[in-house]
Amino acid sequence: MTQSSRSTDSHHVQAYSRDRGDFMYNRAGPWPQPAPDHPMAMAAEVLHPTRDEKRDWSRHAGRNYIKTMLMSIPRAAYNAVTRGRVEDISDEVFTELLTTTIYSKYLRRIDLGQLDPMFSEALGAIGGAACYYTTDFTPIQDIEPYEGMWVAPTITLFTRDEEDGPCRALAIRIGHLVVEDGKRKWKHIVVSPRDVEAWTLAKYFVLQGAGHVTTLAGHPATHFPFDSVNAVTTSAVPMDHTLFKLLFPHLRLALAVNHAVLEGGNSVVSETHGEIYAPYCAPGLRVRVLVAAGYVGYPHELCTYDPSPTPGPAYPRWEYPLVPRALDIPSDFGRVLRAYHETIKAFVREVVDDILERKETRKGREEIYYIKRWAHYIAHWLPGFPDADEILEPAETGDTLVAALTAYIWDVSVAHSLDHRSFYLLHPRRTPFRIRVPPPKTHRIAAVPRRRILGGWDLFKSTLAFDMFFQPHNVALLKDVDYGFESDRLQKAAEVFRKALVDTERRLSAEVDVTKYIPLAEIATSIQY
Repeated sequence: MTQSSRSTDSHHVQAYSRDRGDFMYNRAGPWPQPAPDHPMAMAAEVLHPTRDEKRDWSRHAGRNYIKTMLMSIPRAAYNAVTRGRVEDISDEVFTELLTTTIYSKYLRRIDLGQLDPMFSEALGAIGGAACYYTTDFTPIQDIEPYEGMWVAPTITLFTRDEEDGPCRALAIRIGHLVVEDGKRKWKHIVVSPRDVEAWTLAKYFVLQGAGHVTTLAGHPATHFPFDSVNAVTTSAVPMDHTLFKLLFPHLRLALAVNHAVLEGGNSVVSETHGEIYAPYCAPGLRVRVLVAAGYVGYPHELCTYDPSPTPGPAYPRWEYPLVPRALDIPSDFGRVLRAYHETIKAFVREVVDDILERKETRKGREEIYYIKRWAHYIAHWLPGFPDADEILEPAETGDTLVAALTAYIWDVSVAHSLDHRSFYLLHPRRTPFRIRVPPPKTHRIAAVPRRRILGGWDLFKSTLAFDMFFQPHNVALLKDVDYGFESDRLQKAAEVFRKALVDTERRLSAEVDVTKYIPLAEIATSIQY
């Protein structure tokens, strides 16, 4: 932004100052800075949430973890001593989990020409179906597990005979570590249902990869990058600004929650003392390598295996989602996300229209000025976020601002809440975070008893993690959101928005079973857990 444009933008702008209390934290609030762990591979962090935000988190969220842990210990103990421990996952259940739940975020449609030749070599001629998909959980290969535990990179091939029909699992490409020329390398085989025991075991490794990648790479991308928007809004936008009022209900608790997750020594992704609720197959510092995969893509230059400066198509580099990739998820999970995105966007359009229609007034010029400064600050920290000279383009409609605001509100409310609820419904008996037998190295292996796959202590820890961290614990709900707008027009727009949310759920209910995904009554306004 040039000096001349700054002078023009600030013409007739009110001289806001900290001593008047115009800003939430008197312009001394939280601010993004490089992530301490991997400043080039992780989103900017807000390392210093305010005392008020930490207190709010402790009162309404922090205590809930302790309460939930104490109440869940009996159920965790029961799971730990139950025979079999993990469920016998049929092909039908396996396919449903990978193609209809939160895991369908990784379902990528492919042309047969893009398919790994290993599948064709193993299956013979492939063709004739309406469409083909893969789910790729290769990033787990970079985790160095605890002694006596194993991980394996997998790619699963699915087919659909009809565009909207059910999927069917065809084969799994699975890796195992070998030593060649003094170096450890992954060697792969392709197994299919005809390789009965190898296929059965491979399915558990797919679900292990899905659980790790989803909770440590995919879901964190709904959390941490958006802290920059949160911090800049609370610190650099006046509280009477329409932009501030629009975003404020969607900011609460997020900075403190994310700080506790990333920097708390006892959190589920940074535990260092073997906490009884840490379910993963490796300590915190080891599993956190997957967080980078969700931000800089995969593979990346820090990878142990297959390092590359260019991420592949399955895990592209994160950019601010003006058009979220999640809207293209080919499942009912994606349908829910699309429906609410449209509803939120229509409401945001009303708010932006109001701002633009007043842009020639004194108050309007002030609002435009602070919108541009807001965008300029955020763009410095978030790749893909429009800068000051882009945020209001095109000038007549402000479509870019609409997209940026919609993306934030939709992510921290609908996308984040849906992720948690969908994953929680998978329950720990279908999610073997830890596997205590090696992956299949050949197509013919002996049957592996399910009680050997997952230990009782492993399931105890996983049960607590599901209840404490993956289960939603809502504090404020989207359906009750109050923006505190002053104008009659915007108050009316907010009322219409709340009604539109109800209508959206009603329309969805005619197409999908919303109880399998998320009822409106369980969508939070912000990242609260």
